[in-house]
Amino acid sequence: MEWPSDLSLYPRYLHPRIKKGFGLGVGEYYLPWLRVRDVRSEGTSANIFGIKLRRRLHLLSGLESTYYGLVERESDVIDIREQFPILDLKSTLRLCAAHQIRHTQVGRFPEPFTIDFLITRRTSAGLRYEARSIKTPEDAKNPAIQARLRIEYEWCLANGIPWALVSTEDFTKALASSLVFVRAWFKHRYEPNLEQAMQFSEQFLSVYEPNRALKSLIVRAAKRLGQGEDLAQDVFRYCAWSSLIEVELRRKVLLNLPLVLMNHHG
Repeated sequence: MEWPSDLSLYPRYLHPRIKKGFGLGVGEYYLPWLRVRDVRSEGTSANIFGIKLRRRLHLLSGLESTYYGLVERESDVIDIREQFPILDLKSTLRLCAAHQIRHTQVGRFPEPFTIDFLITRRTSAGLRYEARSIKTPEDAKNPAIQARLRIEYEWCLANGIPWALVSTEDFTKALASSLVFVRAWFKHRYEPNLEQAMQFSEQFLSVYEPNRALKSLIVRAAKRLGQGEDLAQDVFRYCAWSSLIEVELRRKVLLNLPLVLMNHHG
């Protein structure tokens, strides 16, 4: 799923943005239709650099940042396009008319609907696309927002793209904090080494105790492997990020706190 760059396919008032590539491209070459500076926020928008995508992400809320942090860890995900526009205005105008819904507009011109995330997965049957919308539980109950989501859903349905509204009720501050902690291996410029990570995860799990501070566990595993503590901390973060060590991220992950592992709450 990729929009063509042929300007003749779009209304003239969209040409300046399409010429610049907004809404076009895939992977690291994708440019979101909306950027952080384009949208008023409550201070929860974020520019973060993608690990798989190696480009700056424009995430318009803390909930979007949390969702992105969860999805980028999934091994079959190869692309995540945020603020993906539906440039097929004829279809969205027709759907709005059919449901007596006011189409989004800027001034007197129809403005493309945007899907919060278009995710590309690599499967045994080929590439699979998924559309996901991220809303607070309160917004998800708002009739005006529900009406706009219905247009997204019906357009996606007509184009063979599964669409879903993501439940964000468990997107807590602890989860957001844990995701920042485990993905920091990338910020620290650690170069993943699968053999090193597997050896570390094996040693870490062998010394794991549920009531011991994470830093102490990392030091124990590092000593067994003859690693420095700083390196071992980043190897741990990578292991947690890639699920070699299955950490319960909904419990805050910090060096001075005990670590909770998935299916290990004893």
